[in-house]
Amino acid sequence: MLKQAKFGSVIYKNRVFTHDIYVHPSGAVEPRRKELSCMVHGTSHKVVKAEMEILLREDPDCIIIGTGHSGALHLTAEAREYLKERGVSYQELLTPQAITEYNHRFNCAVLVHVTC
Repeated sequence: MLKQAKFGSVIYKNRVFTHDIYVHPSGAVEPRRKELSCMVHGTSHKVVKAEMEILLREDPDCIIIGTGHSGALHLTAEAREYLKERGVSYQELLTPQAITEYNHRFNCAVLVHVTC
């Protein structure tokens, strides 16, 4: 269960993360691969197709994107199209709302952006 999204951190299973994370349906957590976006767009505020491939590893029914506390993070058109082609629903929500949504879903993956 994700808890306590403060600017700069999030708690998952009583562990504090001070960086962006992916959480898979199994509960496995890994740091977000920001370099995948930076290499293409020069910023980590765009979520690219390669990140969706990471989140789809465990075949989730949905993807939730925590866009940060002010909503600075967004999926690229290519990432949206990839999810559409795969038939996977997604939501882009401010991080606190994304956490609430994730906690009420099953077989969902989430990207949690902890800052802006």
